[in-house]
Amino acid sequence: MIRRKFDRLLSEGEGRQFIWLFLTLLLIIGVSWGVLHFIGWRFTWQEIVGLFLDGGTFSTYYGRHDGFRLFITLVGVFLFSSLVVSVFTNVFQNISTSYKKGITRYGFKNHILILGSNHMLKGMLLAIKENKNLKDRDIVVMTIDDVEKLRDNMDAFIDDKDFSGHITYYHDDRCSYKHLANAHADKASIIYLIGENEEPFHDSINIECLGLLNRLCQGVGAPITCYVIMENHSSQEVIQFMTREPSSRLRTEIINDKDYAVEQLLIDTDFLPSFSPDSEQHLHVVIAGTTSIARSFAIVTAGICHFPNFKDKTSRTVITFIDENMKTMMNDYISSRQHIFDLSHYRYVSPLKVESHIPKEEYGDFLDVEWEFVDGRISSPFCRNMLREWCNDPKQKLVIAICHDDGEINLAVSLHLPKEIFLNHIPVAVYEKSHAGLINMANSSDRFKNLICFGEAVPYNDALFLLQSQRGKRINYLYNLQFGNSSCSSEDEAWSEIIHVHKLSSIASANSIPLKMRSFNLLPTRDCFDNITKEQLDCLSEVEHRRWMMSVLQMGYQAATKEQRKHRENFKSLKEKELIHLDIAPYDEMPFEADKDEFIVRNIPYIINGSEIVMN
Repeated sequence: MIRRKFDRLLSEGEGRQFIWLFLTLLLIIGVSWGVLHFIGWRFTWQEIVGLFLDGGTFSTYYGRHDGFRLFITLVGVFLFSSLVVSVFTNVFQNISTSYKKGITRYGFKNHILILGSNHMLKGMLLAIKENKNLKDRDIVVMTIDDVEKLRDNMDAFIDDKDFSGHITYYHDDRCSYKHLANAHADKASIIYLIGENEEPFHDSINIECLGLLNRLCQGVGAPITCYVIMENHSSQEVIQFMTREPSSRLRTEIINDKDYAVEQLLIDTDFLPSFSPDSEQHLHVVIAGTTSIARSFAIVTAGICHFPNFKDKTSRTVITFIDENMKTMMNDYISSRQHIFDLSHYRYVSPLKVESHIPKEEYGDFLDVEWEFVDGRISSPFCRNMLREWCNDPKQKLVIAICHDDGEINLAVSLHLPKEIFLNHIPVAVYEKSHAGLINMANSSDRFKNLICFGEAVPYNDALFLLQSQRGKRINYLYNLQFGNSSCSSEDEAWSEIIHVHKLSSIASANSIPLKMRSFNLLPTRDCFDNITKEQLDCLSEVEHRRWMMSVLQMGYQAATKEQRKHRENFKSLKEKELIHLDIAPYDEMPFEADKDEFIVRNIPYIINGSEIVMN
C-alpha cells in the first residue's frame, strides 16, 4: 500500500511532487533539530540544512557527532541527488504528456471553440487560417478522439507551424457542463458544435450540448454565435420552431450536414444549368439512391431550382429518384412531406406499371417542381434505357447525382453509365465521404470530364458558414426594415430576434440568388439592378414567390385550400394555430404581396456584396 502511494506520488505532475518534496525536507530538518535539542547536542538549523543539501560539508565538522552527521548527509544525498532529478523529470514528462493527450487546460478568451472533430474540422481550420479576421485567434478543439493522432493529422494537413501553434486540443466530452466551462465556452467568440465522425445519436448529443452551452452562457456579455450541425431532417424539424432563451448570450444557427454538402455544389457553381424566360426546356435532376444524401440532394434542388420559364405551367423542374424497393421509400418520403405532395405532380414507375398522381383539386395546381420514383437498379436495362431517352430529349436538360453511401459503388456506377451521358457531356455529381482522388483523376480525362465529386471528401467553399450566414442576415434585415421592426439597428440585432425557422427561410432565399442571376444574365451590381426592366422585375418576383412557397412547405407549413384563401381575415389564426399559410398560392392571387418580392429582388446587390439598400 505504501509503495503504491509512493509510486503514484512520483507519477503526479503539475508541481505536486515539489510540494511533497519541500514538506519532506521541512519535516526531516524540523525533527532532526528538535531531537538534537532534546538530547542536548548543539546543532543550529543552518548546520543541519547545510549537511542535508551539501554532503561536502561533512568533513568540516570532523570528530563531532560523526554518526549523526553521516546519517543526515546520506539522507540528503539519496533524497536530493536522486529524488530531485526524478521529480523534475516526472513533472516535465507529465506536463508534456498532459498537453499531448489534451488534459491540460488554459484560460482562453475570445477564442474559437470547435466541439467535435468530424470531417468538417480540416476545412474549418484551413478556412480560419485563410480568414484575415480569424487567423490570429486562439482555437480550441474539444474531442473524445485520440488527441495525439488528431493533432498529428491536422498539423500534417495544415503544414503551417505558426498557425498550428494557435490550436489547442482538449480530450473531453462535450456533454459535460464542467468540461465546457473548463474550455471557457462562455468567453468564446464563435462556437462550432460539429460532433464526431460516425457518432451514434449525433443530433441528440448536440442538442444536449446546446442546452449546456445555453446554461453556461447566461448573463451579461458579448453575444456568441454558435453553429450547430444536425444530420437528420427530423432533428431539425424538432428545434426549428424553438425560441431563443432570453437570458442566454448564445446566438444559435442550425446547419444540416448533408444539405450543406449539396449546397456547396449547387449554389455557387455552374453545375446546374439555367433557363431564360423564353426557354422551352426544363431541368431534370436524376438521383441514384435513396440514402440521406440522396434526400438532401432532392431537398436542396427543390429549394433553389425555380426558373422564369414557368409561364405555361408545364416547364416544371423534375426530380427523379432511382433505386430498388422504391415503393417503400416513396411512401416514407411522401408521408414526411405530405404538404408538398398534396400540391405536386408525382408518379411511380416500374418495369410493370406507372402510377401517376396530380395535385389535389381543393388546392390547385401551381407548384413548379414535380417528382418521379423509378423502381430499379440504375444499372438495369430498364433504367439505362430511361437514362438514354432523357439524355436525348431536347425538351430537358439532364443532370445526374450518384448518391449511394458506398464510395466505391458510386465510382463504379458513375464510370459505367450509358455512353450517351458522356458523349452529351451530361453533368454527373458523385458522392464521396472520404477521398476524392479517383473521381478527380477521372475528371481530368477527356472521357470522364463530366464527373464531379461532392460531399465530405471535398473542401467546402464556405467551411465556416460565414457567407451563408451573412447573406441570410441581409435578407432578414431587408424584411425587417420594410415590414417588421425597423428599430433594429443592425443585421445582427435583427437576426438575434427571430426563431430558427425564419433564419432557415432567409438563408434559403439567399441560396437561390446565384441561379436566378444566371437565368436572367444579371450581375450583382447596383448599376445592373438599377436598370432592370419592369418585365424582368415582375418575372424575378414571381420566381422568388414560387421558391418561397417550396421553402415554407419544406419547413412544415401547409397550403390553404381555395376556399380558405378567400378569407384573409383568418390569416394569423391559421398560420399560428394550424401552420396553414394563406400565401402558399398562385402568384396571380397575390398582388398585395408583390412588393415584398420586388423589394428583395431590387436589393440583390446588397445581399451579395453589401451595397447600399434601396427602399421602395
